[in-house]
Amino acid sequence: MKRKAAAIACAVTILSLALSGVGIAHDNKPQQNPEGTITLRMAQTSAADGAIGISMDEFADRIYQATNGRYQIQTYHNGQLGGEVDTIEGCQMNTIDIAVVNQSTLGNFMKDFQALDIPFLFNSPEHADKVFLGDIGQSYLGKLDEINLKGLGIWESGFRNLTNSKHPVNSVDDVHGLKIRTMENQIHIAFWKKLGADATPMSWGEAYTALQQGALDGQENPCTVIDKNNVAQVNKYLALTQHAYSTVFIIMSPATWDSLGEEYQKIFMDCMNEENLKERERSRQMDQEAIGHLKEQGMEITEPDKQQFRDAAADLYTDWQAKYGDTIAKIQALGTQ
Repeated sequence: MKRKAAAIACAVTILSLALSGVGIAHDNKPQQNPEGTITLRMAQTSAADGAIGISMDEFADRIYQATNGRYQIQTYHNGQLGGEVDTIEGCQMNTIDIAVVNQSTLGNFMKDFQALDIPFLFNSPEHADKVFLGDIGQSYLGKLDEINLKGLGIWESGFRNLTNSKHPVNSVDDVHGLKIRTMENQIHIAFWKKLGADATPMSWGEAYTALQQGALDGQENPCTVIDKNNVAQVNKYLALTQHAYSTVFIIMSPATWDSLGEEYQKIFMDCMNEENLKERERSRQMDQEAIGHLKEQGMEITEPDKQQFRDAAADLYTDWQAKYGDTIAKIQALGTQ
């Protein structure tokens, strides 16, 4: 598609300028070409052919059609415009228009988001939908105003699972001593350390090379991410721990949002609400397909007892309850309905 070709060409230009030491200037307005089409940039750090990447491109198509070509979104994948922290700050500074970022990364900017990363807080995809497509999700989108971001929507990344290159994981004892890449998130780091792992926070862009070189033993991610990012080539063992449920928040530069005006703001939100549902459906289908793909690639898959993991981290749950008790109660209540 023309949009993808344009994105690749733009990324090459950015890289060339960076290597030559030439600075790249950004103004505070979306780019508008002579034909009147306004181009926005939308970035993420994961693969283009995952559920999130496909949904980004589909959202861009929806916007182009719904605005009759007034707005064209160029999508950038695989960290072309930087890591997640870079893209969050880019939206705050209006150098990036839209970014797709994990809830865990947002927890570094706003502590309230850290409650969403508590292990085993969500018991099913349906439970997650009640939370993130309902009042709690809307509340978290609204909180982003406090850190100079506009929240557009919440998509699914999925339940996270553990991989490693050393041995099968059937119990908590098998986790002990593994050097595991985690996101830069204090809840995740504390959890894996409590289980006896050497938790190593690292951006995803650096993690794969570290796994290849043996500097890391493993990592944890949803199965689709594991599949689409070729983790099976560096890790033989997959444990379906489903220890945490991850979402990604679609955020926008407030300046870009304000520039849309009421008419186009409504169009953007209508298109996002449609994609919120479509992406979740796509994510779950691809997650199941990914497990089959990983088996075909030779991964050995185990299903350890999750209660052992909960019990091993019992002290942490006491601390989290003290910090995030109200949020935990609201989320858990939706899981029993």
